[in-house]
Parts: sequence; C-alpha cells; structure tokens
Amino acid sequence: MNADPSMLQGDLHQLFAEMPPDGTTMSNPTLQRRLRWDSDRYFRARDALVDLGLLVRGRGRGGVVRRVLSERPIEERTVAVVVEAGADPHATAATVEAAIKNELALYEPIRRVISDEWARDHRREPLAVEVTALQGRRATGGTWSRPDLVSVEVRTFAYVPGKYLEVTTFEVKAANAINVQAVYEALAHRRAATHSYVLLHVPAQQAEALEDAVADVAEAARTHGIGVVTAADADDYDTWEEREEARRVEPDPERLNAFVATQLTDQTRDLISRRLR
Repeated sequence: MNADPSMLQGDLHQLFAEMPPDGTTMSNPTLQRRLRWDSDRYFRARDALVDLGLLVRGRGRGGVVRRVLSERPIEERTVAVVVEAGADPHATAATVEAAIKNELALYEPIRRVISDEWARDHRREPLAVEVTALQGRRATGGTWSRPDLVSVEVRTFAYVPGKYLEVTTFEVKAANAINVQAVYEALAHRRAATHSYVLLHVPAQQAEALEDAVADVAEAARTHGIGVVTAADADDYDTWEEREEARRVEPDPERLNAFVATQLTDQTRDLISRRLR
C-alpha cells in the first residue's frame, strides 16, 4: 500500500513537507536550494518518495516533482452512460447508480475465474489476482490510472535467460455501460502493464441487443492491441469468449515499478520480490 505521509521521518519528512499540498510542481534545483542539501542527499530522498508513491516526477527545467493527490473514492467514480435527449434526469441518475452496482458485483467472480480457469487456459501461473478498483481515496496516479483487476506473474523460459514480470490489467464493464471509452481506459493502464484487456459482461439474453456496442469496442481495441473478452456469466468460464487477443508490450521499467508500488498489496509485492531474486 502507499506510504502514510504522517509516518515519514528525517529527510523524507522534510522534503515532503516542502511540497505544495495542492499538487503544484516544484523544480529539483528550487527544492535543493530551499533545503540546502547536496545532490546526493536530495535525490536519495526524492527517489525514495517517488518509490513510495508520494511524489511523481514531471517535465520541466531541471526536472520537477509534485505530490500525488488523493483520488475520489470508488463510490464516486464516473461511469460513462449514453443518455438520449429529453431523458428523465432522475432516470439517468438511477442508470448510473445501477451501472456502478452492477460492475462492483462482477469483480469477485471475475477474479476467481481469472485465477483458475483463465490462468490454466492461457498457460499462466499467477502469483496473485487482485481487485484493484476498490482502493477508496488511495492515490494511484491520476485519471484512468487504476484498473479494475490485475494479474501478476513471474515467468521463466527454458531457452531464454532471466525472469520476466508479466502484469495483465482488466477493465470491467457491466452490460449497461458498454462503450469504446473502456478501450481508452485499458490503453491508459497498459502504459505500465504487459497486457491489457477490456472485459464486458454480456448476459445471453442481451447478447443480440448489445452486439453492435461490443463490435465497436472490439474494433477500437484491435487497433491498439487491447484484448476484449465477453462473459455471459462472470462465474462461468464456459461462457467467456476472447474476441480480441491482447498484444504484449514491454512497459517502461520505471513506470512498471511505480505501478506495482502504488496498485498492489504488500503481500503481492513481497511475492514478486522473492520470485525475482
């Protein structure tokens, strides 16, 4: 989990306290001058705060950093719903609330299937499959930075040296919230993952009515190498269909490291560290 700023001590506390609480950036040279530290001392503390998920680097003269601000809780998350002109605003609010509740109900059964049948079918042995959507106000890096589920695995190969950290993200959409925005959310996650999927709940009785929306998602996903899976029953892998296969990418190691540090639990991070030794 992210570090608690109130628990910081020494140089880490001193540097964090210099940062504007509203997320305004400050340059490295400015901070060094204010703190009267040499470069080694400053960058040792700065890098530790970045690794803890409390600061994030940016572009600017001399390099800049800012605080990672808390995000809204999951109960306040926005769900994209297309509303026709003239629709009853009260009905619209009810539709959004229903979309959120429906999506939340899908997470745990999907997690179980990914951990079991999905992993076997894809010849994977995940260290963990976590629901990452339900993290409340914990800061994880900004808009669309938080996937709904994450599967992590450390792979080795008989004839290729080294160990490979595989991180697969899943963006889940309930039947009443299916649209191409899901692809762009998954694409944002893939900046720090090796594979990203959109997983759409398409109950059998709604499959025909939803086919055009699903086809639009699949077409957009194909262009960007995002995988698409439909599931008639989240609990039953026999009803899952992989409409588009996710293309593997090699994320920037620093971004991947920050993703693991801010998105996953202490237990999973410890498993990853031990497997990579």
